[in-house]
Amino acid sequence: MTTYAVIRVLVLLLVLLPLLSAVVVPVFGRAARRVSLLLALVHLGLTAAVVVIAVAWFDTRTPISLPSVPTHDDFKVLRFRPEFVPGEAGPRVSSDVGGHTSWTLFSLQNKQTPPGKSGPNVQFYIGVDGLNVWLVALASLMLIPVILVSWESVKEKPGAFFGWLFLLQAGVIGAFLSFDVILFYIFFELTLIPAFFLIGKWGMGSGRRDAARKFFLYTLAGSLLTLVGVIGVVLTNPNPDGTITFSIPQLMVNVQQGLQTAHQKALAGDGTELAAKHATQFWLFLALMAGFMVKVPVWPFHTWLPSAYGEAPTGVTVMLSALMAKLGAFGILRLVLPLVPDAAILYGLPVIGGFAAFGIIYAALCAYASKDMKMVIAYSSVSHLGFLVLALFAFNKEGLSGAVLHMVNHGLSTGALFAALAFLVDRYNTTEMSKFGGLMGRFPGFALLFFVLCLASVGLPGLNNFVSEMLMMAGLFDARNAGVSRMWPAVIAAIGIFLSAWYTFTMLQRVFFNPLKEPEPVVPDVPVAGVSRREFVALGSLATVCLLLGLFPHVLLDTMKPDVRVLSIIGDSARARVGGVPYVYVDDEPKPKPLPAPPAPIIKGGDDKGGKDKKGGKKGGKKDPKAEE
Repeated sequence: MTTYAVIRVLVLLLVLLPLLSAVVVPVFGRAARRVSLLLALVHLGLTAAVVVIAVAWFDTRTPISLPSVPTHDDFKVLRFRPEFVPGEAGPRVSSDVGGHTSWTLFSLQNKQTPPGKSGPNVQFYIGVDGLNVWLVALASLMLIPVILVSWESVKEKPGAFFGWLFLLQAGVIGAFLSFDVILFYIFFELTLIPAFFLIGKWGMGSGRRDAARKFFLYTLAGSLLTLVGVIGVVLTNPNPDGTITFSIPQLMVNVQQGLQTAHQKALAGDGTELAAKHATQFWLFLALMAGFMVKVPVWPFHTWLPSAYGEAPTGVTVMLSALMAKLGAFGILRLVLPLVPDAAILYGLPVIGGFAAFGIIYAALCAYASKDMKMVIAYSSVSHLGFLVLALFAFNKEGLSGAVLHMVNHGLSTGALFAALAFLVDRYNTTEMSKFGGLMGRFPGFALLFFVLCLASVGLPGLNNFVSEMLMMAGLFDARNAGVSRMWPAVIAAIGIFLSAWYTFTMLQRVFFNPLKEPEPVVPDVPVAGVSRREFVALGSLATVCLLLGLFPHVLLDTMKPDVRVLSIIGDSARARVGGVPYVYVDDEPKPKPLPAPPAPIIKGGDDKGGKDKKGGKKGGKKDPKAEE
């Protein structure tokens, strides 16, 4: 079996192992936490193997290239190229296409679709590309600290609790890996079920059931509208033979070719077809964004978040902030930008960006006014994710690269901050700031870890968030979207970064400095212990990863570069259509430097006719042109 075939099996196991664990773990009862940790470590090892091989494999891919004035057929290369696709059968149609699968879940036709062709089949189409590989790694990594911080706090039915956590991880990873729109939606919705039970059953307060119900209804209502948008995209962008397809890469080709044909007619004087496509895309854009805006969440669709984050167990809050919030942003990246690109240019920054920009400031002020550390971090997450949404709709290389990198960085830093709060919850059962003071001297080890994570969250140079925030800022400064000034999104984002430092350092000053003050511990008359080995491993490992990503972000950026380039070209072509001008492709990729000419050979000795004299010159005979070169 080849290495490529082995990695395809491992990619399949990335989804199947959490699903199997969700069934097996509840059987172990009180021992479930140790079994869960072992299974999570196995999953992380599988993920590490896939990431290492995938990063090396992506370096060998040929970058796409277009003629300066692309034609209808040239847009076939503007598609995602999934690798290590389970069920891949037959030779590939082209090296620019990526893998296909023959695993069909159900079909809308009686005849079988030939290998490499897309048809009306909902397929188990998963694979790895530069946009999802590091998000899958994040989903695999974060489960380990979640298990560790929930080690002592979950006492009621721990087997069921950890089983639901594995099901939640399976849904998140499945959505990240999906290249079939229906399969993506299935995994996207699957995450609601375990999250609902985790909040409602193991929540911390008396309002946990109401919080779980509100979370479920909000996200379900938005997701149903997203399903309408998904079906609309499929029906309005059929294959050239008239059949529909659910393959995201093929839908990208169909969308681009249809828009390019309408654009050529518009340039010739008939803009009816292009106007009709723009009207259709407007409604599809609104439908798709309904679910993603709730999931991110973007103001004013964030109202489910305070109660859900506040009532959920600390470990579940880590999963909600680090992973589930990224599903909304990833949905924009995977579906909205490539499938309704013209609407994303027309309405992304002016409309959705307006909501996100207001949410950056509003959530930052709410974070400053909050009295609970959990709510400070929760509203901070809303503010930072608004910045991410702005960068996505900048729809250029810098903005897209920074947004994808920030999905990973924000998941690490914010998830780690929530995990750190488990230290206080386990000992005092509260995170209310007014009850704490002087913890710097009381728990210096915890203070050091918490300080590092807070500095990563506010974007200190040398830590992970700094790089992604600067890239997103550069993308916003270079945003050339219709109806948007280049300045205001970047200014709002910069204000958000400043406010982030303001409310974060205010929280640190109130809790870790001032005279010592602490509430009644959970176990009275027993000295409160410092950071345990388990907690140090959970928090220290995340702090170390934040430092490594701050020092070596190019490892992630180089991996996603080809796929970001595809989306940036789609964005540039959409700008041309919206502006009513021809699209001119500019290849700004650096050209490989020519190899230096080999040195001239040295010929020793010679004769009277054609040899060399003592100084190296020739005495006679014909000149050797190869030697002179």
